[in-house]
Amino acid sequence: MTQRRAKGSAPVQLYSGHAYRFLEKLGCKPNDQLHFLLVSDSKGKNRGHSFATELPAITLRKPFRSLEKLAPRIKLFSRRNKLVNVLWLNKKGYAVFVEINGRESEKDSPFNAIRAQFIDVDLNKISARCKTKEQIQQKIDAILSDPSEQLQSITLTQNKNGQYQLLAQRTRQRVAELKKQFLNKHGEQIKDTMIVETKNGYHIYWIMQDGNINKFVPIQKALAQTFDSDPMITNLSRVMRIPGFYHMKNPESPYMVKVIQWGREKPFTQEELIKRLELKPAVTSKLKQKSRKLHARKTS
Repeated sequence: MTQRRAKGSAPVQLYSGHAYRFLEKLGCKPNDQLHFLLVSDSKGKNRGHSFATELPAITLRKPFRSLEKLAPRIKLFSRRNKLVNVLWLNKKGYAVFVEINGRESEKDSPFNAIRAQFIDVDLNKISARCKTKEQIQQKIDAILSDPSEQLQSITLTQNKNGQYQLLAQRTRQRVAELKKQFLNKHGEQIKDTMIVETKNGYHIYWIMQDGNINKFVPIQKALAQTFDSDPMITNLSRVMRIPGFYHMKNPESPYMVKVIQWGREKPFTQEELIKRLELKPAVTSKLKQKSRKLHARKTS
């Protein structure tokens, strides 16, 4: 696994083709209508109260066949058919996300394709929720007593239910160390995957073929448990950062999101993924019911 580092103003040129190749790798077809979401990446004072504090979220779209192959040239259309220069907005503070799974046509239409199973490994945050101040203080003391930890900040809040929420942010040096440790620990498990490096960790994709929509969520949950990744990355409509654009939460230090491993050519099947990683996806009652009906038909 190799990674090339950008120097000075070179990241845009160096990784300009990553966005198109990323979508191509996901198996997007010429007529697929791609759905993008641009959201303010800036750290506003009211960040905890609103997902986008200074800039409104923008929903954009474009068929894959019309997408420009270089990030500096990518232009998308809003719902009102307004043309938008994505890289310009990215540099102004918008993060660029794309919906991973495929829909039939319009944004709110049903999903018809599982393009990938994926995880979000965020190594920047330490979070905990406790009922009492004493319990949360014990968590803080445990973190501070760990000689390997390097923290940038610790925030303590209390929610409406009276529970205490701890959020600690690690330093860039500590995140860099944890990135190396993650790759060393899980190298064999992720050797054939597509890996996108973000400022705080990795997005890892197992590209799918003939994926069953009903199995998507159970497999997502099993993957999150296996890799101790973000447990919220489970919904079919999940959007993820697209490579070739900047992570702009710190405008003074923009970070280029990039692919560091493209993975194998042949897509995975969900059955192969389950077997390879020894996953134990929880089968929902609906799936069990369908399975029983199918079995009854075969035996009748």
